[in-house]
Amino acid sequence: MVPDHLKSILVDDWEYVTKNLSLVPLPSPHPVNQILDTYFDEEKGKRRLGSADADLLEEVVMGMKDYFEMCLGRILLYRFERQQYLDVRKAIEKEEGEFAGMKGVGDVYGPEHLCRLFVTLPELIAQTNMDAQSVRKLRDEVERVTSWLGKNSTRFFVEEYEAASTEYVEAARGL
Repeated sequence: MVPDHLKSILVDDWEYVTKNLSLVPLPSPHPVNQILDTYFDEEKGKRRLGSADADLLEEVVMGMKDYFEMCLGRILLYRFERQQYLDVRKAIEKEEGEFAGMKGVGDVYGPEHLCRLFVTLPELIAQTNMDAQSVRKLRDEVERVTSWLGKNSTRFFVEEYEAASTEYVEAARGL
């Protein structure tokens, strides 16, 4: 489901966070909601307006946004990132600084974390009561999204992670 190029990015992501104790800079210059909206805008022109295919596109994009909001804090973060997540949630709630006006984590986190969702989607889908035909259609649509993201990776992914401060490392170890 995930192209090899994105898998390679995910391996690097894992090393940056877990081995190098680095973090993806937040807020992302290309947050998940923006990426999915861009995909939707680019893809909808290829679908007949009002068709089942166009409806599926809209449903899948909205569903991915919802799944991302629900899954990020529970299953998409490495242990080392949890303190950053807690700090981000507080800043969103208080509408502080660069997080003012952001509605949720989909407005803050970027493609690195979206790819983690793509990797876990098959497992999440298996826990639903979707029929085989719906699962196949969903899988096909997700493959289109991941393929598109892989082709546009230089456009969306950050080039450098930021080193965590000593204070952050100590706080993260306490979680």
